[in-house]
Amino acid sequence: MSVLDSIPHAIADARRERRLGIRWWLLAVAIGAVLLVGYLIAAGLIALAVATATSARFDPAVVLVAALPGWLALHQATLKIMDAPLSILPLLPTALMMLVIAGASAWVARRSRLRRPDQAWPLIMAMGLVHAFVGTGIAMALDGPVNAVPVDAFLSCGLTATIASTAGVANRCGLIYLVWERVEAEVWSGMRVGLLALAALVAAGGVVLLFGICVSAPEMAAAIARSGGGAGDAIGSTLLSILYLPNAVLAGWAFAAGTGLSIGRLTLQPLQSTPGPVPDLPLLAVLPTQDSAVWWAIVLALPLLVGALAGAACRRSSGLLARRLLAVGVAAAIAALGMLVLAYVAGGDIGNGPFGPVTLRPVSLAAATLCWIAVPAAAVTWLAGPDTDDEPEADVTDNGHSADPATAEADEDSANETTSAEADSDLAESGTDNAADADSATTDDSTSDASDKPAEATGTTDAAAGGATDADEDQVGDRSDEDAASKADATDDAASDEPGDSAARIPLARAGAESDLPKHKPTEIDPTEFDGDLREDDRS
Repeated sequence: MSVLDSIPHAIADARRERRLGIRWWLLAVAIGAVLLVGYLIAAGLIALAVATATSARFDPAVVLVAALPGWLALHQATLKIMDAPLSILPLLPTALMMLVIAGASAWVARRSRLRRPDQAWPLIMAMGLVHAFVGTGIAMALDGPVNAVPVDAFLSCGLTATIASTAGVANRCGLIYLVWERVEAEVWSGMRVGLLALAALVAAGGVVLLFGICVSAPEMAAAIARSGGGAGDAIGSTLLSILYLPNAVLAGWAFAAGTGLSIGRLTLQPLQSTPGPVPDLPLLAVLPTQDSAVWWAIVLALPLLVGALAGAACRRSSGLLARRLLAVGVAAAIAALGMLVLAYVAGGDIGNGPFGPVTLRPVSLAAATLCWIAVPAAAVTWLAGPDTDDEPEADVTDNGHSADPATAEADEDSANETTSAEADSDLAESGTDNAADADSATTDDSTSDASDKPAEATGTTDAAAGGATDADEDQVGDRSDEDAASKADATDDAASDEPGDSAARIPLARAGAESDLPKHKPTEIDPTEFDGDLREDDRS
């Protein structure tokens, strides 16, 4: 029996090992594909720049070698070109690379049927560590005019891949649910509003950049013409400007927030400006070359608008004013923290010349963002009050009565009047029944008295039979009288109940209704929520 009992366990262990093996194979394939795609993106961009350059000679081998530091640049690893630091790197290829990593992680989670947070951590750690070690290996292998610091490559590549992989599996593997379960409702609402506010900040920076491009279109065309060499150099400078568009959008928000930006000796703020030399790129033609103008202060209305929108979103949070203000504080903190990270990544050094360093002043920008979001949002939330447009006109409690005290009292009075009317009708019916019973009893008594006289002359047997019949009829009459009396007593009790008595019965019904609801939020994740049979998207 022991051998037979061990067979099912062996089969189950074999299936489990086979499933784990398939999962690791899928993860290895996904990581390899992500590394290859990133390398091809870097090689493609470098090949396009070299092929369109006028005086450059296209060599595929050189392009493939140059793609290695290009792969590091995709992950925001600091490069050194002839010992000159280059840490201000384009964010557009980095965003594309993070989308690829997030998509690959989501694909592995779906094909491997990963649904729990404990199943997501190995995938995230594997993706991050592999990218970190590959970046370190490339940095150590570079020996030439372009190199990188291995420690910086390890941290930059690892953090980029880890953040992207976490974003890819956060929803499917329950990481978002894990956060929601462990925070209060107001904090969760504040986090959601904070992410929306961060997106609104980026949109505001895009509006500033778009306005600058429209105003400086002639200067941008002149910068493209000064690139020289022909159409190839113009394509290269335009491509470089497109890759740095996200950096320019964040610079637009720094200008709108009032902290401004610095490029070497040039400083640019809405109320103050110091001119200085800048690289001759089409995108940098939007920077003014003269002192600040008075009308630049108009851009300060954009942060106020974003803060007001955040406050309007926080009005939807249920609860007291203190809870809504808590949501406002969390939203402002999330937006400020996100802008701190983005501003730090968007800036950096650009050689040892007069053009560096390029900084968006991350700490000052984060503090300004916190104030621009918190103050207008708190004012809107406080003065406008809670948003009740989406709520019904009359709230209904669990027992079906209105939550408004006046409406509840009116409903209670109408219910009491209905009860009294029903009690009066029941009393009238019971009185009629009792009168009919009394008349029938009198008729029966007179009939029995008239029939008793002949019965006495007939004999003892008939008298005994008549006595038995009278006894039965008396018992039936007594029973009907008792039933009528009990019914009348019950009706009198119902009719004499005051409104306070009926209100005292309401908690009993409410308690019964609330007993069906969950007592508290679950303290841990239900595995069935994230693990089960294959769904339709799993089979595809």
